[in-house]
Amino acid sequence: MWIGAIRLRVRTKDVQHAGTDSLVKVHVMRNFLPIKTLKLDYSSEDDLEQGAVRNYNYLGLDWDNDQTPPLPPGIGQNPMPYPFYGLEFSSGLPGHLMLILQILGNDMWIKDSVELHIKAIRLVSTSFDTVDWREDASWTHVATWGKDVRMSTDSGEGSSTWTLIV
Repeated sequence: MWIGAIRLRVRTKDVQHAGTDSLVKVHVMRNFLPIKTLKLDYSSEDDLEQGAVRNYNYLGLDWDNDQTPPLPPGIGQNPMPYPFYGLEFSSGLPGHLMLILQILGNDMWIKDSVELHIKAIRLVSTSFDTVDWREDASWTHVATWGKDVRMSTDSGEGSSTWTLIV
């Protein structure tokens, strides 16, 4: 399975002092190894404020293969054995995809929920005798983590990381 895009829908708890100005990163893990780091940060918005709900869309993810070996330089194939972008999860997502949220400051954040949506890249028929890699047109819901979690680098306020396992 190949993932071409990730959407994280993040809700901050709607209670006093739940919002944060600290940066929160998301480490995308495959089989317990990091493959991509994302930020919950839009430069034009005040992110992760009390009661805020934001979609963070990460499109055109850089190519990162799992078990599909890359073709040698100068060798082509039609269709290619893999798309030209995306994250591969050869054994599927359950038990292999993990997200680790990490707050980088001591301004506490109280997470209300995080939803994971993806756009898969699949081989699809383009005519009666040809196939090509295409990204899904719509988002597919993968998981929701609804437990309230307090995050801060100040251990008296919460944990600096939180692990989400699919």
